[in-house]
Amino acid sequence: MPADAAKPGAKLLWATVNLCDTAGAPDTVGVRASMPGNATRQRLYMRFEAQFFDARRHRFVASGSSSRWIHVGSARFRSTQSGFSFRFGAPPAGTTFKMRGLVSFEWRGRRNGRQVVVRSASRVTRGGIAGVEGGDPPGASAAACVIR
Repeated sequence: MPADAAKPGAKLLWATVNLCDTAGAPDTVGVRASMPGNATRQRLYMRFEAQFFDARRHRFVASGSSSRWIHVGSARFRSTQSGFSFRFGAPPAGTTFKMRGLVSFEWRGRRNGRQVVVRSASRVTRGGIAGVEGGDPPGASAAACVIR
């Protein structure tokens, strides 16, 4: 269990795959995430990264594809969701790409007139999350995506 699982709002801190190589978005992985607010004036930021499963190393590794830090809202609210989609070239015939997401979160506040990171966390994608906005199909939630 992550060390910050006991923190307020821990159940509202998650990442999931909500789009996976669909007819409308071929060779694409969509990652959706949620982060809790804390009733302050802090600003919420997310950064999305795509990872692929390296069969030789038997683990997920960075794909080299990531978003910039995205301002997703105010910490005044209970939680906020945002997402990012990654499009890849089609895998060679007879092969697949197994992908997942890693999302980094930052709560930023002002100290001495400067913006500073007050709290940070990260989550890899997991499935079975209820209340996921958007997705294809709507409400989709998976730990990983296989692009064929």
